[in-house]
Amino acid sequence: MNPTLLSQASALAAEVYEGFMEQVIETKVLQERVNPALSDKQKQDIHNGKALDTRVLYLMSLSGKGGWSEEATKRDRYLKNQNITLLDHLLSVVRGAVVLCALDTVASLGTDELEDVDKQALKNTLMVVAAIGFLHDLDKMLQLPRDAELTLEHVEQGLGRYGMSEYLDDLKLNAEQIRVLIEQAEETQRHRHLSSTPIPRSYTLAVERYVKLADKLDGLWQEHSHQGGLEKIIERLTQDQSLHTRLLTQWEAIDIYDPHHPFLLDELQRRLSFACQRVAKIPPLLETHQDGRLFVLIPKAQAETIKTKAIDKVLKELPFPLTLRAPNTGTPAIFEIRNARPSYTGLMNDFIAKEANLSTLGKLFTIKNALVKPLTPILDDCLKPLGLAPQCAKEAGQTRQLYADPYKLQPVAREYFLQAAVLTLLLNLKVTPPKKITVLDPAEREQVLLTLLPQLVPDWLSEIESGESRRVLLSLWVTAVAQQHPELKTTIWGEIGLLTQWLEGTETTTGFREYFPLDHEPIAAAIAVHLQQLLSKQRLHPSNESTEGRCLFTDFPTASFVNDNPEMYALKASAFTGREGKPDSITAPSNGQTPISYVSVVEHKLRNTAFKRQGGKEDGVPTLVSSPVTTGLFGALILNEDKDIQAVSIYQLASKDKVKVHYNGLEAYRHRCRLARLERIPEKTTDQINTLRLMLQACLRIGRPIHIFRGLPTVQKAFFYFDAMPSMLKALMGFNELRLEQIPRALQQLQIAQTLLETNGLGYDILALYAYPRTRFSAVCLVWCHTQDLLKHISAQKASGLNSLAGWMYREFYLLQETQPMTTADGALVRFGQTASQIQRRPQGLASTNEEMLVFNLCMDTAMGLRAVNQHDSASLIHGIAGELETNLGRKDKMSASKFRDGQSLEIACMNVASQFVNEIWLGVLQGKPPAQKTRRLLGSIYRMAFLQGFRTNATESSTTEALTESV
Repeated sequence: MNPTLLSQASALAAEVYEGFMEQVIETKVLQERVNPALSDKQKQDIHNGKALDTRVLYLMSLSGKGGWSEEATKRDRYLKNQNITLLDHLLSVVRGAVVLCALDTVASLGTDELEDVDKQALKNTLMVVAAIGFLHDLDKMLQLPRDAELTLEHVEQGLGRYGMSEYLDDLKLNAEQIRVLIEQAEETQRHRHLSSTPIPRSYTLAVERYVKLADKLDGLWQEHSHQGGLEKIIERLTQDQSLHTRLLTQWEAIDIYDPHHPFLLDELQRRLSFACQRVAKIPPLLETHQDGRLFVLIPKAQAETIKTKAIDKVLKELPFPLTLRAPNTGTPAIFEIRNARPSYTGLMNDFIAKEANLSTLGKLFTIKNALVKPLTPILDDCLKPLGLAPQCAKEAGQTRQLYADPYKLQPVAREYFLQAAVLTLLLNLKVTPPKKITVLDPAEREQVLLTLLPQLVPDWLSEIESGESRRVLLSLWVTAVAQQHPELKTTIWGEIGLLTQWLEGTETTTGFREYFPLDHEPIAAAIAVHLQQLLSKQRLHPSNESTEGRCLFTDFPTASFVNDNPEMYALKASAFTGREGKPDSITAPSNGQTPISYVSVVEHKLRNTAFKRQGGKEDGVPTLVSSPVTTGLFGALILNEDKDIQAVSIYQLASKDKVKVHYNGLEAYRHRCRLARLERIPEKTTDQINTLRLMLQACLRIGRPIHIFRGLPTVQKAFFYFDAMPSMLKALMGFNELRLEQIPRALQQLQIAQTLLETNGLGYDILALYAYPRTRFSAVCLVWCHTQDLLKHISAQKASGLNSLAGWMYREFYLLQETQPMTTADGALVRFGQTASQIQRRPQGLASTNEEMLVFNLCMDTAMGLRAVNQHDSASLIHGIAGELETNLGRKDKMSASKFRDGQSLEIACMNVASQFVNEIWLGVLQGKPPAQKTRRLLGSIYRMAFLQGFRTNATESSTTEALTESV
């Protein structure tokens, strides 16, 4: 296809999708959120731009593919697919259908350029395709039953909710026509309804071809993904007979698994995408990176060119900017420039003038500590007119900085500061030329500078013995002198001045920059080989297979060692350094070096850069949080080419402060956002719960899967996955992987866990009981009873949290009885409590705990008393307990009405209760032994809750019996 025509078609598709995002997604979808409802104050703050609405988008709360169902048949079908949100699926179909339609339609025109008339007609068709691509799953959007009839009322509701009527206003399509087009996109629904108003044939054909095809392609990817998903897409396109151009059927699959280097894969994905758009004029059909695996589909004809340009761009943007290597402690002002060979102008613009480097420049003005006190008055007089009077750091060690915080300097003073900084840098600069080549050393440079000065150096300066310190102060003094002698500025700092000559050289001399070490050159070569081997599907292999060193992170053969501060994220926390007592192997070097391959050096530098941008706690080994930057078909269609991938942490995603955070909810569809890629999982249980809660909330907030790995990533289809989830939290939530529909329940469980930890009298032990299914029922009863006791003694103002906890436990008490088989002990206590409610009168609302536990305590205390006098046989225990029950219930007037005892006398009813207690609990659960205090508390809680539940059951049965009697 003509490149110009191809470019026009791609641009038009992007234009239509951009308009769809603005008019439909950002205007309507962004406003449709899942409960809870906002207060008036919250609404006002959001409207005024003071706060963010962090509630989940409605279409992000529903699964588009791979959801969850309690029905086994549905669940098995869903689990075959990757779990994505409905919004992601809909937008994937929209993008896929719009791009496929634009490219294929243009190819069928047979012209070299898109005429205005054809362009407008195609734009109208693309708008219809976008709308139907979005509405093709309207039944899911409205949560209708599968295969339910789509009525005109349903269609009108969808058109109104999502602004489709306004979006398609100029095209004059009514609800009936829209319904027919929606059904044309679904094979099982075609021709279910007809339209009384004719639909333009171009719209019908476009929907039948491209929306249906895009839906099918996205479905194939979500079902097969890493198991041949790319090949399935190519096969489906190859078999499609309706496409006009073979361009859309010829794609090359890139499938890379490199779990050790996810940040490097992020960069490769980005560069492949941009190279594809520049070379082939279209974005990749599919590009996604998650769980250490990168998948990309690029046009086959330009594949090699795209790969080459992508690698070149990755190498150009490696994280090795110009660096000033700081001096060792105690050595003032001696720096060296590494990783770049800049011109003087480049040095000034790209480093000296950057505000972010002010702290580093401040270290240039480091002098011997002994000089500070005697010279401070002199320096004040000399430098005060420039605003550069010393602001020394606190005394520590043998040296001190004259400017502890350069950011506090006034703007005019900062300009003089930068002049002095570049002068002192080049005066004291460490330059290491090859052997037999000489350059001016610092002392010689000082002499050259002195010959250019219009006046002699004062004695206080010339008499300083420390050369490094003297040259620092000389730079400041010369900067001050230059203000009275303007020609000196040109001579020293001008375009062809002294500093330019030193750095760049002259016709007769070589500049310092020629000898600056370029650390990244061998690293760039290693990265190029690594990426070429990955893209060509070769086995990763070193240039020298006999290399003995092994990379700390990958065990890849390497001869490179790190023995200084490489700015690699969390290296110290994860590295065995080879020092005495800390060897990583018996062959490890003993001089503090760490073997790290060049590829891992780049990976961890990228992580360091991302961490600085994202923020977070620095201590501890981080876990990798994997979340795709792009999803679905043509995911990069309107993504801008940001210089850096944006980074957002889970703490930022949870914040409602619009000043600190700028994530409204759809930024991931506009920019390449690295969402929560590095997070440290804390050690304390309460902190783990909070972090896990933030992770799950982040899942819902961004609408993208999040997978957490402490080991190497493995491909997962769940929406949330954590390979090393603490066992108690895994038991609490039931799984270490969750589908989208399971996350709200998991968040509720985490909220309960947090409440248990924070409630007096409960804490970690009760949480451990609640977390595991076998002991959860007893924990539910204990927590409910404990909250009831607390609620009797606190004000209503403080009771809201406890009321919520009690409500959760009450509902779970009934739910567990219905859905989970009880243990022998739990079942025995529940039955006993329900039976006891037949002989004791129902306690009133403010009844004491002792009254609610009266029967249980009488039985337990009597049994323990009889055991103490060697009465162990069941008959003695039953009669003894029955007598105590009858006596105490009668004396305290606590016995129930005879109708609740089925007309039995109190004596017989007490015998039945005593018999049940002895046989099922005393001799059954307790095996004739008194329980420990902790065990008795648990048993008593189960009894107490079942006992109170028994009255509810009795009342229901009684009312039913009375109703039947009246009807007879």
